[in-house]
Amino acid sequence: MSNLESLSNQWNDVVGKIRALGGSIRPGSVCAQNVKYRAKDGTRKENGPYPILTFKEKGKTRTIRLKSPEQEEIVRKQIASFRLFRQLMRQLIEIGRELADADLAEKTEGKKNSSNASRSSGKGKRPRSWNA
Repeated sequence: MSNLESLSNQWNDVVGKIRALGGSIRPGSVCAQNVKYRAKDGTRKENGPYPILTFKEKGKTRTIRLKSPEQEEIVRKQIASFRLFRQLMRQLIEIGRELADADLAEKTEGKKNSSNASRSSGKGKRPRSWNA
């Protein structure tokens, strides 16, 4: 099996893993929020912890309170799926770069480097706009 075939198989494996994630992914993190308040008798009290989802949207931090333990569990799974998705995308980018390098090496194998031939013959000349 050639290097290109091996990389192509790796590519297909990673794409299959991404497909298996489905569409239920979300960035962010689940944190706990405690609400502090002053009671009618003047004492400070604290309620909580309440689970909240925190994420960035258009450069701003958004926070959503999760209403039930079921919501918290679902959101935690979605966040875990998103983190796996990011990891798989990094792998896909790396494999894609290796595929491009291998493809380039295969197509240019045995050819002489002709980078000087592609240069223009007007070496050293200034553009007309500079001559003003």
